[in-house]
Amino acid sequence: MSELMFGDHPEWPDNDEPLYKKIAKEYRQKIVSGELQDGEKLPSEAQLCDIHDVSPITARSAMRQLRDWGFANGVKGKGVFVRRLEKLTRIAPIRYFKGQEARTYVREAEASDVEMAVEHHTTRTTAPANIAERLGIEEGDPVTCTRYFIRMGNPPQPVTSSYAWEPLAITGGTEIELPHEGPHAAKGVADRFAAIKIFVNQVEEKLDIRTPTVEEAKLLDIATNRPVVQITQTFRRVEKWGAEDVAVETADILFPADRYELRYVMDIH
Repeated sequence: MSELMFGDHPEWPDNDEPLYKKIAKEYRQKIVSGELQDGEKLPSEAQLCDIHDVSPITARSAMRQLRDWGFANGVKGKGVFVRRLEKLTRIAPIRYFKGQEARTYVREAEASDVEMAVEHHTTRTTAPANIAERLGIEEGDPVTCTRYFIRMGNPPQPVTSSYAWEPLAITGGTEIELPHEGPHAAKGVADRFAAIKIFVNQVEEKLDIRTPTVEEAKLLDIATNRPVVQITQTFRRVEKWGAEDVAVETADILFPADRYELRYVMDIH
């Protein structure tokens, strides 16, 4: 039995599939095998009609299916191109170990040997109710909010959209108040907060696999039926002797499910 891929269904016999889907599968296999390379232009609608002896509607549906699976990208006025992104590997909890100078997403891109472009912007604002609850502060308390948007590949494609909040009651007036400025700007959360003598020793992540909203799909340049992973992440200093725990950062992270490999390596005690 051939390996099932995203978009297939084990109970659909090939001879019952619509023709457009068979054509889409043919091109998908060429992309997976490497016969068609990332960025290579796919046949035009007219060319597909000639090659496969099909109608323009069938040709158009085949390319739409290929785009929905994440293997092609349409560029207005230019055509449809192969989009074969290499996955980043997200290894927990190793990605949070202390002493790693570069931020996690930088190390992951280097490990996968892919080009990455990161946009980030930090503002001082106040905590909405849900963020205040996660940080253990009051609604309306001052926080920094950093917006991240990451692209990778050539041409660049969206990989991750996220927001991270930190309480200014902890960072305000310190050298780490703004996450991407100062002497510790390149460091991850644990090493940044260690610089102000707050030793982070716990990170909690809650994963939700779902379909994106229309706005999220547009932002990430994916079809609305492709799954995304939403991670709710909180870093804490947890005391062992009864002192109150302190949350130092909480984040909402969103990425298409096919652009990251999630790997968990955990010791058994």
